[in-house]
Amino acid sequence: MSQLGSLVKKELKELLTPTSVISVVAVVAVLIMLGSVIGGETQDATSQKPIGYVDLSDDSGTDYAQIGIDALKAYYDGIECPSDEYVKQISVGAEYGSDAFRDQLLSAMEDAGVDTVIVLTQTFNSNLNSATVKSATVDSYWNQTNLSLFSSISSVTSDNAIAVIKQAVTNRILTDKTALTDQERAVAMNPIDLPHSSYATYLKGEIHEDVTPADIYGALSKQMMFVPLIVMLIIVMIGSIVISSMGNEKENKTLETLLTLPVNRTMIVAGKLIGSTIAGLVMGALYMVGMYFYINGMSGGESSGTSMESLGLSLSIVDWAVVTAFMFLGIVVALGLCMILGAVARNYKAAQMYIMPISMLAVIPSFITMFSSIDSMPMAVQIVLYAIPFTHPMTVMQSIMFGNTTLIVGGAIYLVLVSAALFYITVRIYNSDILITGFARREKKGGQGGDGSE
Repeated sequence: MSQLGSLVKKELKELLTPTSVISVVAVVAVLIMLGSVIGGETQDATSQKPIGYVDLSDDSGTDYAQIGIDALKAYYDGIECPSDEYVKQISVGAEYGSDAFRDQLLSAMEDAGVDTVIVLTQTFNSNLNSATVKSATVDSYWNQTNLSLFSSISSVTSDNAIAVIKQAVTNRILTDKTALTDQERAVAMNPIDLPHSSYATYLKGEIHEDVTPADIYGALSKQMMFVPLIVMLIIVMIGSIVISSMGNEKENKTLETLLTLPVNRTMIVAGKLIGSTIAGLVMGALYMVGMYFYINGMSGGESSGTSMESLGLSLSIVDWAVVTAFMFLGIVVALGLCMILGAVARNYKAAQMYIMPISMLAVIPSFITMFSSIDSMPMAVQIVLYAIPFTHPMTVMQSIMFGNTTLIVGGAIYLVLVSAALFYITVRIYNSDILITGFARREKKGGQGGDGSE
């Protein structure tokens, strides 16, 4: 038993080093913080959203439009969402359907702080008040400001609002009109003609008719998932290989032999980085092919019928070159971190512990960019996420699509500076004896009159 205890103690001493424990604790702290933030984002995204309405209905007979709006306000008040804050009337002076109306509506939506607007059309009251009850139409407009998973929630907001209005109108018609034919009763039970109601979505200030936010997300979801997944996979794979390789080199003493060769150590670092980066890009290309067929197969090869070209979001050759450059810089940063952590590891077994922090730094922004929008998060969280270098390669495609030049240029500069800093630190480490001795202090042998060398 004493031998077993000694072996267990030896293993724990090798694995649970201060550096490895601190790295795991740091990752756990980041996960707890981001889990709380993402949970809040998810709750916010799925909670009730404010909605705007434009009342263009005429003054004939019973004002069913106002009845519907009153019911909508009562509904919001009933779920503890003050109607004066969540149901906002939007005024547009231009003629409905004109280009001027669309432009003014978008400006009014932005001023009111709503992403969803329903329009009760001119014939809303007259159709419902006609001798033979006719269905009315309610048009919907959405302003899509990001491409996250929850960006299609705005279409649900309008659907709920229309359902509330529809029920209120139905109740009023059945109360006021008792002698209804079968056809009129069918209309009364479904007073809003959704198939003939129009809808449109604003994206980057441009309106797209007969397109919903869900259609846009469906058209872009494959492309938006590509880069984060590829960057994450490359970093995890390359990080594991590089750190494990350095652990093996130190354990087998081949690193000592390499450092004794008459080769400039800066060249050694550059060679390792360039070779590993090229390998990472090759792996990335292969992963892209595999992920394309995987995601296409998962979706059955079907699309929403809305293409990137029709939305004005297709990427040019220059855009793809920018995406590739960001991926290259992201790989260089990952390799720099791996080489620094590899210098800390004393052997192959210890090196395995240092893969976790690199992997988590890649996994966290990957999942956040796929399921949420960083721009909608609190500023403190945005700073933390953008401080992670791997966030920039994962968000560059969306930044290009939305023309966010500041994030593109700032991200490129940040990645270059981080890459240069990591390269400098790595060269300093290779020029020192840390790779051989490690960071641990040498203990002098007492009582033997030696010089303390091992």
